[in-house]
Amino acid sequence: MRNLVIRILSGCAGGGAVIGIVYVTAAYDALWALGLLYFAIAGMATVEYVFLLKKIGLRLSRIENLLLVALLTVCFVAFDGRYAEVGMIFAAAFQVLRHLRTLPQREGFLNVVAGLFGLLYVPWLLHYFIVLFTSEPVTAVDLRLAKAVMVLLMVWGYDAGAYFVGSLLGRHKAFPNVSPNKTWEGIAGGLAVAVAGGVIAAQLSSSWKALISGPGFGWLILLAAFVSVAAQLGDVFASKLKRAADVKDSGFFLPGHGGFLDRIDGLLFALPVFYFVYEAFVRGALSG
Repeated sequence: MRNLVIRILSGCAGGGAVIGIVYVTAAYDALWALGLLYFAIAGMATVEYVFLLKKIGLRLSRIENLLLVALLTVCFVAFDGRYAEVGMIFAAAFQVLRHLRTLPQREGFLNVVAGLFGLLYVPWLLHYFIVLFTSEPVTAVDLRLAKAVMVLLMVWGYDAGAYFVGSLLGRHKAFPNVSPNKTWEGIAGGLAVAVAGGVIAAQLSSSWKALISGPGFGWLILLAAFVSVAAQLGDVFASKLKRAADVKDSGFFLPGHGGFLDRIDGLLFALPVFYFVYEAFVRGALSG
């Protein structure tokens, strides 16, 4: 019970701080503030990723990877992210060249693969949170704010709903070999709370409020469904990674939550899904 209270309190404090920075970024076009938040979270999650790989038997440099995250942060934030791909290509080339002469060859190859995957898994997937801002005009403050808060509330809502509904009503195991506490009842409850989170975030934008007040509410359900599935896959993948490393949590920085990677595992997979579903289907419905 005590751990649950700590988890709730620390989650509320951290979530409130993140939403505060999101508001400042949207209201004052302060992309630098979002960049600092991005670097802090991506940096700590990358350190935890390197720690997990060390447990598996693969050795990457924490300092080198932190420097790459710093470089990518600048590329993602400066000039509205137009040099994002350039930064990723440079970082990927460094990972390849860094281990080119590592012997035995098998170890060098696995280190290259682990390094490249680490770039995609944490910095690249997380950078879609910045893209949610840079893909909208600076003047569209309410839309920028609504999109960012919506994906956060959907993911957090899914996590909370899946946890509490699963704890109370869960009977049928969803992924017994990887995440034995996950149940289909919890997944259904998570989806319902994710939709509720989307409704709350929609109140921040007049366009979103108009859309969900009619048949367009189906687009919100569609978005929440895709985000929920992606968040669950992100959680299962992180569980698989931690089981391979034989650890319960990826870190210990967040009271009641473990590490940063534990907290953002679902968000990492959900962010690009939210972005692409929004661009493919929802943007046209909002403007129409």
